[in-house]
Order: sequence, then C-alpha cells, then structure tokens
Amino acid sequence: MILRAATLDDLDFIMRTERLPGYERTIGQWSAAEHSQELSKPGSRYLVAMEAHEAVAFAILQTLDDPGGNIYLKRIAVVRQGGGIGTSAVLLLQDWVFALPNAHRFHLHFSALNEPGRRLYARTGFQPEGIEREVYKLADGARVDSVRVSILRAEWEKSRGV
Repeated sequence: MILRAATLDDLDFIMRTERLPGYERTIGQWSAAEHSQELSKPGSRYLVAMEAHEAVAFAILQTLDDPGGNIYLKRIAVVRQGGGIGTSAVLLLQDWVFALPNAHRFHLHFSALNEPGRRLYARTGFQPEGIEREVYKLADGARVDSVRVSILRAEWEKSRGV
C-alpha cells in the first residue's frame, strides 16, 4: 500500500467511499463543494491509499499549519472493512504525519458508535484522551458521544523502533 496526494479527480471516489453503508453514522459525509473547499486550504491535505493501482481508502488531514505541531485526522474511510486496509492506511498516515519536522501530536475524534474505528485506533497506538458528551446529532435526533485519541511523536518513534 502507498499513499498519494488526492486531487479534484479523486472526489468521486472520496464521496462514493464516505457514502458506503454505515459511514453516515460514524464518519459523516460532505458535499462536493465542501470537499473542494477543504482541498484548497493550505493547512489541509487529502491522501488516497492505493493497493495494486486501486484506490482503497482516503484520509483528510487538517491543521498541518498548526504552530504547535498538532495534526488532526478529520476523516478516514476504507472501501472494505475487516481486511486490514484501515490498519495499513493508518500506519502509513502516522509515518506521513511524523515525517513532517514540526509534527508532535496526531489526533482525532470519532463517534462512540464507531466500534471498528475504536479497535483500529487502539491497534495502531492511539491513546485515549477523553470523551466529549453528545457531540454528534444523528438524522433521527439522537445524540452520540465523541471519543478523542492521539499518538505523540515519541510513541510513534517507539512503535517503529526509531
């Protein structure tokens, strides 16, 4: 698996992937205009994970310009869950982020309903930071907690034997 920078040509793949069943309750969905706007921000980067010339995942990174080195993973989605794509993609994302000289902390938050995400982030070294209560409002009006996790540069270095 490799990561490459996404372009506007990847928007169909990105939107199709984030609309796979179940993602509406766990990662959210943006319009093409919202994605285009985010792609143009200097502090954001879209990356696409490729396996054998096939796009299998995408990620949206934000706050790459944060002076404190706190890089935010806004969204990650894979085309097939349970096959190791997410684990490989997250490990590559960590390597990509910590290749940035200023990166100190890679963090994200996810819906408490996202049990596969919870397992994925724990498996890839993210540490719990806390729970924000009833952050997400679902289409039916129900509220869901947000779980915050992060991995620090020192933790990533230790996990990679750097």
